[in-house]
Amino acid sequence: MMHWGRYVVRMGLLLVASAAVALVWNALSPWGLPLVGQWNAEVGVVTAVPDAEESAATVQTVDEARALWESRVVFLDARDSGSYLEGHIKGAVSLSVYDFESRFFDFMDVYPPEAPLVVYCSGRLCDESHRLAVMLKDAGYVHVRIFADGMPAWVAAGLPVGEGK
Repeated sequence: MMHWGRYVVRMGLLLVASAAVALVWNALSPWGLPLVGQWNAEVGVVTAVPDAEESAATVQTVDEARALWESRVVFLDARDSGSYLEGHIKGAVSLSVYDFESRFFDFMDVYPPEAPLVVYCSGRLCDESHRLAVMLKDAGYVHVRIFADGMPAWVAAGLPVGEGK
């Protein structure tokens, strides 16, 4: 017959092992949650501590985004295609993170890896633009920036919006 102490020890070991497996799984998963990082929604989407390169690659204001748009930098809408069809930054290209694999090669045929790009989604708490930026960088694109305030700020500023394709 086992003593209660052995049950408690075994349960403790099981909990420790479970927590270790969960932490490893979270660290290796592309959808893992950051355990430490930037939690201020005013700054942007919750992420692990951004490095200087990521901070420099973030378009923080609508005025900066408008200046890039006016200089004909390619804007990419990272949201799902339905959201794009309902309304997008005028002239923006739809490259949803959800359709990336099926549409990337067509995109690459038109836009070379050296092309300056600005990706956006539904605002500072949206992570689709961050995910798309990582996918593009992993694919060799070197001039990728993220418009942190995205579509809501663009609309609020009264800037040109397109609908449909």
